[in-house]
Amino acid sequence: MKKLLLAAAGLVVLLVLGVAALSRPEGTAASATTVARADLVVPILSDGVLEPPEGGELRAPDRATVAGIPVKEGQRVQRGAVLIELENAALSTRSRDARAAVAELEAERAKAESDVETARLQAAQARKVFEADGRLLAQGAITQAAADGDEASLRAAEQRERAARARLASLTGSRLSLASDSARELSRGAAELTVRAPADGVVYNLPRRVGETVEEGQLVASVADPDHLRVRVRVDQPDLPRIAAGQRLVVSFDGLPERKWEGKVTLVSPGLREVSGRQVGEVLGEIADPTSQLPPNASVNVQVVAAEKRGALVVPRGALNREGDRRYVWLLLDGRARRRDVTVGLIGLTQVEIAAGLSGGERVLTAGAAPLSEGMRVAAR
Repeated sequence: MKKLLLAAAGLVVLLVLGVAALSRPEGTAASATTVARADLVVPILSDGVLEPPEGGELRAPDRATVAGIPVKEGQRVQRGAVLIELENAALSTRSRDARAAVAELEAERAKAESDVETARLQAAQARKVFEADGRLLAQGAITQAAADGDEASLRAAEQRERAARARLASLTGSRLSLASDSARELSRGAAELTVRAPADGVVYNLPRRVGETVEEGQLVASVADPDHLRVRVRVDQPDLPRIAAGQRLVVSFDGLPERKWEGKVTLVSPGLREVSGRQVGEVLGEIADPTSQLPPNASVNVQVVAAEKRGALVVPRGALNREGDRRYVWLLLDGRARRRDVTVGLIGLTQVEIAAGLSGGERVLTAGAAPLSEGMRVAAR
C-alpha cells in the first residue's frame, strides 16, 4: 500500500511539472509595442522666470514719502492711471522756488523789452531833431548852442538804447536759459513723484502703506499685462542653436502642477553667461495668463518646442537600436525577432519618428531579458 501511495505521489509531481513546462512561454521574454501614429513633440527642457515687460518696473525717482496709493494690489489699470503719489517737501520747495525765479526773470525781460522799445523811439526822435538842426542852423533859425544841445540829447538817447538792449540780451541769454532748464528739471522730478501706469495691465509690488518712506531707485510698483507676460528662459548652450523666434513654448509652475500656459519665443540672445556652473543663453518668450494665476516674478519650468509633427509614425525610444550609422528595430514576426533597418525623423523625449522602414501596425520589441538576435524565439508580454 505504501508503495502505491509513493508511486501515485510521484505521478502527480510529474504531471505538475509537465503542465508547468507546457504553460511556460517558449523563448526570451520581451516587451512589444504596436507601431502607430501619434502627435510627436520635440521639447527642450529649461528653467525660467517671469518678469515685467520693459518699463513695467517703476522706481522712486528720489527719496520720498508715500502720500497716496489710489489703486489696489492686483487691480487692472489703464495706461496713465495714477498708481502712487509720492511726496518730497525739499524737492517741491526747490521746484516752486525755481518756477518763481523764472517768472521773475521773465517779468524783468518783459520790462527790458519795453525799455528797449521806449529807448529806441526816444533815440529815433532825437535823431530826427538832430538831423533837422543842420538845416535850421544853416538858415540861422537856431543857435549853435541849441544844435549842440540836441546832439548831446541824441548821444544820450543812443546810450540809453544800447544799455537797454544789453540788459535785454543778458536776460534772454544764459541767465534765463539756465533758470528755465533748472525749473524744468525740478518740475519734471516733482511730476515724477506721481507714479503712473506705463501701459494697460495689472499692478502689483505696491508699497505697504501710506506714510512709508521709499529710497531713490526703490521698486514701488510693477505693471504687467496678463495677456502678454514675459518669461526669461535659461537654455543650456548645446540646445541654444535649435531655438528660434516664433517657436511654441509651454510653461508650468510647481505651485499649480495641473496647469499649463502656452506662448512663443520672441527673442534669442546671442551671448552666453554662466549660471550655477552652466553656460546658458537667455531666451525671451511671451505667454498669456488671463486669469492671473501665476505669481509675479515666479520661477517656472519651460518647454521650448523645437519641432513637432502631427500624425507621425512613432515607436518607443527603447525600441530603436544603432549599429554605426545604421538604425534598426526588432520586429516580432511569428514569435521570433526579425531585424528591420529604419530611417529616423524627429526624436522626442520618449518616442521616435520612423520616416521609412515601417508602415504601421507592426509589433516592435522594446526590451528583453537577454540581447535579441535574428530569429530568436521571443515571448512577448
